Amino acid sequence: MAPMKGLTVFIADLRKCRSQEDEERRVNKELANIRTKFKENSLNGYNRKKYVCKLIYMSLLGHEVNIGHKEAVDLVNSTKFSEKQIGYLAASLLIPEGSELMRAVVSSLRRDLYDTNECIVCLALCAATNVATREIAESLTEDVVMLLLAPSGSPFVKKKAALCLLRLLRRFPESVKAQQWAARVIPYMGHRDVGVTLAVTSLVTALAQQQGDEMRKASTFAVRRLRSLVLDGERVADHVYYGVPAPWLQVKLLRLLQYFEPGEQRPELLGILRRIIDESQEAPRELQQMNAQYAVLFEAINLGIHVDVDQGLMHESALLLGRFITSRETNIRFLGLETMAHLAACIDSLEPIKRYQGVIVQSLRDRDVSVRRRALDLLYSMCDVTSAKAIVAELLRHMAIADATLREEMALKVAILTEKFATEYAWYVDVMMRLVSLAGDHMGDEVWHRIVQVILGNEELQLYACRIALQTLRAPVCHESALKVSAYVLGEFGHLIANAPGCAPLDQLKALQARLPAASLPARAVALTAVAKFTNLFPEIKNLCLRLLDRFRGALDAELQQRACEYYALATVESESLLPTVFEEMPPYPERQSALMSRLLSRETDTEDQRTWVVGGRDINRSRSTRKPAEEDSSAVGGKQETIQPTATSATAVAVEAAAPTSLDEPPAQTPEEQERVAKSRKHYARLLWESDGILYDGAEVQVGMMAQYKPPAARIGLFLGNKSAAAICDISIQAESSDKSGDLVIQQATDQDAVPDSLMPLGQARVFFDVRCHRVFPTAPTLRISYTLAGAPTVLELQLPVTAAHFMDPVTISVADFFARWKQLGESSIGESQAVLKTPFLASDADAVQWLRNVAGGMGFALIQGADAVPDNIVAVGIATTEAAGRFGCLMRVEPKPSHSLTRITIRATNPTLAKAVATNISMIFDAR
Repeated sequence: MAPMKGLTVFIADLRKCRSQEDEERRVNKELANIRTKFKENSLNGYNRKKYVCKLIYMSLLGHEVNIGHKEAVDLVNSTKFSEKQIGYLAASLLIPEGSELMRAVVSSLRRDLYDTNECIVCLALCAATNVATREIAESLTEDVVMLLLAPSGSPFVKKKAALCLLRLLRRFPESVKAQQWAARVIPYMGHRDVGVTLAVTSLVTALAQQQGDEMRKASTFAVRRLRSLVLDGERVADHVYYGVPAPWLQVKLLRLLQYFEPGEQRPELLGILRRIIDESQEAPRELQQMNAQYAVLFEAINLGIHVDVDQGLMHESALLLGRFITSRETNIRFLGLETMAHLAACIDSLEPIKRYQGVIVQSLRDRDVSVRRRALDLLYSMCDVTSAKAIVAELLRHMAIADATLREEMALKVAILTEKFATEYAWYVDVMMRLVSLAGDHMGDEVWHRIVQVILGNEELQLYACRIALQTLRAPVCHESALKVSAYVLGEFGHLIANAPGCAPLDQLKALQARLPAASLPARAVALTAVAKFTNLFPEIKNLCLRLLDRFRGALDAELQQRACEYYALATVESESLLPTVFEEMPPYPERQSALMSRLLSRETDTEDQRTWVVGGRDINRSRSTRKPAEEDSSAVGGKQETIQPTATSATAVAVEAAAPTSLDEPPAQTPEEQERVAKSRKHYARLLWESDGILYDGAEVQVGMMAQYKPPAARIGLFLGNKSAAAICDISIQAESSDKSGDLVIQQATDQDAVPDSLMPLGQARVFFDVRCHRVFPTAPTLRISYTLAGAPTVLELQLPVTAAHFMDPVTISVADFFARWKQLGESSIGESQAVLKTPFLASDADAVQWLRNVAGGMGFALIQGADAVPDNIVAVGIATTEAAGRFGCLMRVEPKPSHSLTRITIRATNPTLAKAVATNISMIFDAR
């Protein structure tokens, strides 16, 4: 390309600018000149190219450029290669992805892909790869695939086409429809041109992470090519790097094979790995040869771990890795530590690795932060019961001098190791309290939440934890996280040490009170909860606690003020049972995956190729090995499993919610989109509890509608699955089953209907009907499971069908006298009564709220009895539930709304306790979703 004088002068002027202001003035002046030139109709191709180049340079410097888009498209449509080249570059840098002009660029790309000039075709492929919009993925994928599969195409074009497909696949996996062409690209792994083989292998590796078993054939081509390179001594012209044949291709092939089970190829693979390891014993003569050899060697060891980790080959590899982690080369140490961490995460016996524990610990003090991080990963992976105390002690010792970027990860791993391998309760408490004191500023609340959770679940820990908590409060320095743990533990179990010397209730209160002035607002909130619990635990210091709470009733912070006012009001109510009920000891938290482990796994950052292992012990990697690569990171391919199950909120839990760290009992954090979708699904579910048709689920890809007809004790449920995506969905399956295995509810597909279609086009709809029969009153709603495949990604939806025992209800009209006689009779017998007080803020703001309550009662199958209650707004209703085997059950309902207090009391009395609970639960969910 010939130099452009105007562009050269402009760049020189910008380089001479001495300040940012001078540069902006020069840029604004040039922008004004370019706008004037673009308005002229006589602008030739050379000047257009020159001015667009200036705009590109301004954009690269960070200046905002919002002109020249049309001129860039004009250059793209030019017949000259130099102008077309600048046009595509400008289109990728200046034109926004959603611009209308991008469609013109896509049209030009399609035209250039079929040009007879090979350079033009390659230019179009490079431009499509750089721009890589969704429109390009949807419109040009088939054209690019044809270029790759064309028998007469040049190797240069095939290589560009493979890399273009790889880019589009990574950005928009659902738009490229990989399942239609993935198997056809596998044979090109054996292409005579090494560049094509390398590009196609990269593409197949990405496909293997999504398609799984469908790409199994690729392993045969990979093993065949490796055998020719390693065992047969194939010397590929122009691709022998310092005596190593095609090292980049070897690395790609070895990495690809890690996504498949070896099967019958295991002996041949072990022979290839043995040759690679044996050749690595020879000392490289030059640095470049060493880099190439070691790159192949480390990937071979990773494959060996995947193929057969228990063979003697891996013990020999451990000796090699031990030599590498002591190397003087930083890169070699890094790779040695990373590969040894992989070995430690998968091998059964850690003895070959433990012999290097001192060297690994010393690597924590390496000059390079990446080496220090890999050393931490290795120590975490190699830790077991015998080495836990030594490793944890070393990590705590190093934490004081560790980098701030490394300290949070180190704290998480120390907390996980301490909990996992603790054999003594005292050791666990000592380590965790020291941990929050050392690294409290560099870790999230998950750590202290987990400490509290473990202490609550182990009675043997509680006494010792109280003593350490009091000592921590009395220490000269007490970190905020340590203060939260101590306050929470003493508030729950302070009575266990109340009789010990120096641990009297007054001593505990003074130690806690002394920390309040310097504490942060969240820590004060936890401490106030502990003080409130003292009023219940220790009546002798109740007045002192009330005095402290009274001081905070005038706090400037709204959270502290509200807590103090509510706790003070609860403690001063003249009721002997209220205070013990509200401030009773928290129950143990249910067993589930540690939030610390979830947080650590979320920090794992992979490159574009998914890793086949995670840092940690053999247990977690064994569980991963049972899943396909596409399932391990579903976000990479669009595959997912959603479980949306509406749940009722217990009214009694509201009073004690402030007394515990709420995030301890919450699932892993959801994205705002997921939270919004779950909230919408709960509203849809609640609406279908009293209406006969509506939407059950509304997602980004599909929508599920429902229609129900009830004729107790039978019903027919119609479900409608709509495709909202821009692509067809296939492998559709819609199944419903009762959650109760006792046979109280029978649900099966209706026989008089068409079969569910295998595929569904965009905006298409499939329907299926289920026949339901209620044999007896059942406690749990049935489960609906919908599975389908979109763009090669399997998706499973698990939903609860809004079909409960309360739905098999018929309205019955009785007199007022009969109602109250029956109401009194059921109340005295205590056969089945369910009562709840629910928050209903909409009563005060909505004038039609009471009428809405009446509509809900009628929609649930109750007959309203007018004039039965002295208060006009109160609702009195009667219904009878019918079952096939157990007969009929009467159900009476009273709803007493209090708009002035935004509360509503519901009382259900029935001749079956399960029915009463089902009705109350449905009403509670309907109110919550309002």
